[in-house]
Amino acid sequence: MAITVSQGSGTCARCKRKLTNPHSVARSLGPVCYSKSGGGAFDADLQADEKEWARREQLLKAGGEIDLGVNWEYPDPGNMIASYNMRVSVRYREGAYEAYGHITLAGKEAQEIVFARGQDLKVIYREAVAAGPTYTAMAYRARQEAGREAMRQWRQSRKERMAG
Repeated sequence: MAITVSQGSGTCARCKRKLTNPHSVARSLGPVCYSKSGGGAFDADLQADEKEWARREQLLKAGGEIDLGVNWEYPDPGNMIASYNMRVSVRYREGAYEAYGHITLAGKEAQEIVFARGQDLKVIYREAVAAGPTYTAMAYRARQEAGREAMRQWRQSRKERMAG
């Protein structure tokens, strides 16, 4: 179930349109698709003052986690129905900060994916904030492609029945 995000790609992860704004290119989502994918929900957290960043570091190093939403989607290629949910969080583990996703599907064992790992909490936090909308956009795109493929197969089978 490994899905990779090519950061800085020139096309939107949701609609596949060409991106021209450097900020949109960096997050692989245009402004409209970013909003439609739930982007902006945690953007204000990035503007915290140094006192707040110090508090977050202390919380994380004490074993806590910072959750950035639990209802993000995770791509399931070939499936038209949204099935995977993802919780995005930041934690401190083994001497480094991690932005990670906890992926769940009813009836299956939960999995984790690490988006970023490093020593700079601000960088890792930014990656965590971006992960939810990015993966939700990718899940939307995967559902759209699965729907198109199902429609192609339906048309082909209908054509074969009509000819037969």
